[in-house]
Order: sequence, then C-alpha cells, then structure tokens
Amino acid sequence: MNTKNLANSDKLTIFTLASGRSGTLFLADFFAKNIEQCYHTHEPYFTLGNPTLFGKPIDWNTQHNDNALMPVLERKCRFIANRQEPVYFESNHAFLKAFNRHAGALLNNVGFIHLVRHPAKVAKSEWLREQMIRKLHLPFVDYFTEAGERCFLWALTGKETLFQYYAQHTLSRFQFYLLQWIEIEHRAMQLIQHNHWQNRVFFIDVDAHLKDEAILKQLADFFDLSHKSRFDMDLYRNKTPFIGPTVITGQDEQEMRWLLARLPQKYKTMLKSAPYAGCASWASTISRMMD
Repeated sequence: MNTKNLANSDKLTIFTLASGRSGTLFLADFFAKNIEQCYHTHEPYFTLGNPTLFGKPIDWNTQHNDNALMPVLERKCRFIANRQEPVYFESNHAFLKAFNRHAGALLNNVGFIHLVRHPAKVAKSEWLREQMIRKLHLPFVDYFTEAGERCFLWALTGKETLFQYYAQHTLSRFQFYLLQWIEIEHRAMQLIQHNHWQNRVFFIDVDAHLKDEAILKQLADFFDLSHKSRFDMDLYRNKTPFIGPTVITGQDEQEMRWLLARLPQKYKTMLKSAPYAGCASWASTISRMMD
C-alpha cells in the first residue's frame, strides 16, 4: 500500500460527511470564493488522477472487494498528497459511500464537515433528481455491479446491511433514498467513533445554519483556515432543473412512518441522539414516527 506520502503529510485534508442534496455544492462554492491557500473540489469528474468514487467503487465498498477498491483510494490519496496547497477540501457525498471503511488507515491530518439536512427532504430531492436525469435520457447514469445488477451511478446499491431488514418488502424509490440517508449517517457516526475523531468534526444543521455567515465563520476558525476578511455569500444553490421547492406530501409521510417504525433499534437510538436530536426542524417528528 503506497500511502506513505499522505500518511506523513502535514496537509490538512477535509471531507464532507453528507448525503447528496445536502448542500455540498453550496459549501464547495463557499470554499472556492472565500478560503485561501486551499485546493478545493466538489465531485472531481474532470480532474485527471482524482477518482470521483461514484459507480463501481460504491459496489466494491459494499461487497468489501478491497482488491478492486484499494487501488482507487490509493490513487486519490496520491492526488491529495501531491497538491501544493496546505489544505485539501472535497465536498463529495461519495466519500461515505466508498471511502468510509479505509479512511482511518489512509488519512492522517484529517477534518470533516458533517452536513445533515431533513431526511425526508433529502430523500425526496434525490428521488426527484433521479427522475429528472432519467427523463432527459442522459448517458452513463447507471453502472453494473459485480453481480450484474444495474445501479444508479450516485446511489448505494441497495445491498447494504440496512436494506436487508426490508428485503421482504417492495420499497418506493423515496423509501430507498430515506434508507440510504440513514445508512450514510450510520457510517458517519461509525467513522467518527471508531477513529476517535470527535474533535475533528464541524457539524452543520443544513436546514437551520448552512447559509448563516456566522456559522461559516465558525467553520473557518474551527479548522484555522486562511480566508478573506469579508465573505462573498453570493453562493451557488444546486436546484434541480424544472422542479420547484421540495414538498413532502401526505403519501411521503405515510411511507416514512411505515419505514421508520420498522427501523432496527440501533438506528433508532442513533437518530434520537446527538447530533440529530438537536435538529429542531425535524428531530421530534422523526422520533414520534419511530415510536
């Protein structure tokens, strides 16, 4: 494993812990316009040598196929180590889908920004984004797992452990994305706890604070980042084309209640604990649905 350069580097490497549709592009634009002496990227589709980690690496991670996965992660680590800037930032929701199991071994001076948005809004927004992409008939939006199953490029496979608790049921795509959000958050908490990285994480309640300039100043100070004296807050909002604001319908709430009531206890305990219990816009509602 050729990770010596990164493991011994003083470079601060910051990743987001987040699902899709949780403000990662907004945060990337904040870094691009305000943070200095920092290499910043969102989802590096067009950057030679820096894998996006979408598609097959997600399946390899789920299947624990490290023979295929590790060379990809090592290539990303080499790319990070070779940047000249003292800080590397990537706001990529593929991190917890493909990198979570090996982050402790491959990353040394690391920090995380944990972005948590209302789970139903994330699930509905991801579902609507997939619908839009499929209606446009965009190419290369699916890949085939090693088992020969077709999967959406940016999503989990549906073979992850949490999904197996619902294997006897037919889930809607909204419910799939809701389970994906829970699985991603479970991975985030495991990553933090197993590596004792609690003091390396800056948490943002997306619904309440992502666009709050004072919170973003606290974020910069938390990581001791060099930044402009006055922030440019004219930042990109990643809206889904042709679709208005995300609306949670009565049907969505019914599907959510059914799924959460059947959630295994360890996930219920997680969602009733910090930091999720402090998300005032939805925590109490979710808690009632799980009871």
